[in-house]
Amino acid sequence: MPSDPNVAIAQLLDRCGLSPEASEDFLHKLLFSIRGWAGRVQYEVREKMLYGESDQSLIDLLAIRLAYDVALIQCGGYVLPPNVMEEATANPVGLQNLSLFVWQLAHEQSWQRQLFAALGNGVNGGQPNSTRKTTQAVFCIDVRSEVFRRALESRSAEIETIGFAGFFGVAIEQVPFGKEKGGSRCPALLTPAFRVREGRTVGAVGDEAKALQRKKVADRLSGSWSSFKSAAISSLAFVETAGLAYGPCLIGEAFGMESRSEKRLQLGPVLDSNGHGGCGIAPEARVATALGALTHMGVKMDFARIVLLCGHGSATRNNPYGSGLDCGACGGHAGDANARVAVAILNDPYVRASLAADHGIEIPSDTWFLAGPHNTTTDAVTLFGLAEVPTTHGADLALLRQQLEEAGTCARQERAAGLGLVASDPTLDRRIRTKSQDWSEVRPEWGLAGNAAFVAAPRARTKHANLGGRVLLHNYDHNADVEKKTPELIMVAPMVVANWINLQYFGSTVNQAAFGSGDKVTHNVVGAMGVCQGNGGDLLPGLPLQSVHDGKNWVHEPLRLHVVIEAPREAIDSVMANHRQVHDLVVGGWLLLFAIKEEGAVTYRCLPDGKWLPIA
Repeated sequence: MPSDPNVAIAQLLDRCGLSPEASEDFLHKLLFSIRGWAGRVQYEVREKMLYGESDQSLIDLLAIRLAYDVALIQCGGYVLPPNVMEEATANPVGLQNLSLFVWQLAHEQSWQRQLFAALGNGVNGGQPNSTRKTTQAVFCIDVRSEVFRRALESRSAEIETIGFAGFFGVAIEQVPFGKEKGGSRCPALLTPAFRVREGRTVGAVGDEAKALQRKKVADRLSGSWSSFKSAAISSLAFVETAGLAYGPCLIGEAFGMESRSEKRLQLGPVLDSNGHGGCGIAPEARVATALGALTHMGVKMDFARIVLLCGHGSATRNNPYGSGLDCGACGGHAGDANARVAVAILNDPYVRASLAADHGIEIPSDTWFLAGPHNTTTDAVTLFGLAEVPTTHGADLALLRQQLEEAGTCARQERAAGLGLVASDPTLDRRIRTKSQDWSEVRPEWGLAGNAAFVAAPRARTKHANLGGRVLLHNYDHNADVEKKTPELIMVAPMVVANWINLQYFGSTVNQAAFGSGDKVTHNVVGAMGVCQGNGGDLLPGLPLQSVHDGKNWVHEPLRLHVVIEAPREAIDSVMANHRQVHDLVVGGWLLLFAIKEEGAVTYRCLPDGKWLPIA
């Protein structure tokens, strides 16, 4: 074969006797026959493209796949049929498929009636607060946050919750302490704008420098040991020689024992470069980041005494799908790093002074920003940087911690039945924590199962509705958005990511064989790339059966994402006109788009032809 994959593919197609018209669809089907590996390679290609690098690995893989078929044809004397073009491009819609689609539409319209009724019961949005709140808590738009937000708001009328993409407008590459490179903490559609390293400790015991050095050495040893364990050449030898020595660690993991270092040392972000190549955020960039975050969060006035930025992540053991339970807005990672960077920026005196002088945004001197991740598996919220909270806020902080604990208890009780537990069980909290640490637990939590809608509107629209943890909630008040730029940010990033998540659950439910990954029990992890069923084959592309089925019934209802935006239709049309990807999602029927008009009920649906249809 020629060394150039493009030349090789051209020669191979010629041997197959395929016309240029048929080749494109035929090659696409070939990649779909190994869609797991093809998807993984395309992921690597796209990651490099984001940083301006080129990679033709997907073309290499396609050449290999095509060569395999051509070799079989030559060995077996098989000849492609003359109608291969028609077979490659045909997409018949039979009567059975049509009837199934009608049932799908009926199912979705039934859900629409429930959703629109709940939204119609909301009070008018966009009304200013009459009194200053004691706490504002900004949560990710994730459906699991909807449950916790309701629980927290029920603790006190002085608490206001806000929904915003969980990277909090801070697109960063987080470089862990002692490492040279990090990972993206932003939606997959974005490229990190800054590199921020870990370094500053909060509440460290003993000499800080020594503690940091010990952690650096421990992290390096841990990384080397992990590489040795997972290497192909050493895996069998490792099991033979180190199996028994690993026993104490297994016992500790099985009983949920945390190391003292995890409890003692908390690392925070370092915003200054201090000679660390490419890391840090310049003061002017901090101001611009803070301005963008506050503007699009809708938090530019009436700041509470404590503003909590609450990212989220999961805590599970022995779970190859753990990143699927973390924050989609943070690229499948926990959102604590983004929250801590945003808080460090918003508490910066220079940033506050610049916001006031140059942009007219006055953050009161008694407003303190606080970061804390929401563990969606246990519904516990951990607060960071407590040692830095001003003493004047001691009572406020104590009250908030109590309210967060009570909200966690309430959320766990609501989720209990879905986890096969009893809400009134006095040991419920312990049982849920145990599930998160159990190596044999196939469903420590349900993730985003049940997701069905994305609503961008003032919180007043949804505050009094129990949406059952099925709706992604993004705060947006179009009356306060003078330039009408926020709909573009919402529809181009959070809405698209939400649609990806929705389609992942949809496909894994309606066709597990093609778009799911089967039974977790027989999965084998392939490096850090994915899983295979049994001892070989393609990488599996979707969610396992246990993520959408409880063993008796389907837990996820396969509904296309219902996107409801409270904004002028002209602003929504402008976004679709300027962004082909968004336009294609609507026109192709991959999601259903609705608009709320003038603080009323849902009144319009955008049809595939781009026209708006009034709905009763």
